[in-house]
Amino acid sequence: MLYLLLSILASTSLVFIFKMFQRYNVHTFQAIVVNYVTCVVVGFLFSGGSAALQPEVFGRSWVIYAFVLGTIFIGTFYLIALTTHKVGVTAASVATKISLVIPVLFSLLVLQNSLKDYTFINYIGMFAALVAIILSSVRPKTDSSEQHASPLLMFLLPFIIFLNSGIADSLINYTNANLLQQHEAPQFTMLTFSASAMVGLLVLLYLLISGKTTFYRKSILAGILLGIPNYFSIYFLIKALYAFGNDGAFLYPVNNIGIILAGALGAVIFFKEKLTKINLAGLGMAVLALILISYQEIIANLF
Repeated sequence: MLYLLLSILASTSLVFIFKMFQRYNVHTFQAIVVNYVTCVVVGFLFSGGSAALQPEVFGRSWVIYAFVLGTIFIGTFYLIALTTHKVGVTAASVATKISLVIPVLFSLLVLQNSLKDYTFINYIGMFAALVAIILSSVRPKTDSSEQHASPLLMFLLPFIIFLNSGIADSLINYTNANLLQQHEAPQFTMLTFSASAMVGLLVLLYLLISGKTTFYRKSILAGILLGIPNYFSIYFLIKALYAFGNDGAFLYPVNNIGIILAGALGAVIFFKEKLTKINLAGLGMAVLALILISYQEIIANLF
């Protein structure tokens, strides 16, 4: 239970840090690039060097998937930051965590390796997840977060995060099921973070050389503050999986519900984010969706 709580806190802190970037005028993309460099360094140090990439790793069949995932990760991370600024913490949390609908469908329709028979109730939960994104993204016209975002953009940003996060999780499922050996997981994770860092550094270098941006020193500190909880959000999630007997079908929904609720509560308390009745309905719908998708596992573990 401790690892589950730590995973929820670490994951929730990410969107809060993005909100702080807005308050202190941190250059978000620069901080995200430094964040992924930090993830690589922390991963290397925390593993005692066991996750170091060996030359033979680049001959593995899963290398291309690690690079694709790394690219998706940094793009999605930037969109989460943008959504946090333009729409709100709650919408960003809901869109990210409700995206488990996509890997569930991918497992059912493509991998065909589901560990359970999905019922009509499960599919209702998947539909409710989409409704939750729409409801949690609606903002009143008086909300200051709408100043630079049109109603269409306020829906598209969470929806694109939903798609990207779901596609990333599906790629991880596919790679894990068909290409990756268990002992290769640390190298795969490290290469994915390294790919995110490389893509970010290349884009940042281009922007600096072309004179389209100037590097700000506070981006370094901001990126380090973001990168440490980013790495440990994954680390604690893996430890929680082991603690719950690798029952991901139970753990992921519970973990995601915790992040959504903690994100909404923190947004209201720390950032005075105003949630309308529609937003609260979306929040409730998100929790209901996660429960309906995994109600069999929840009942089995509780009773």
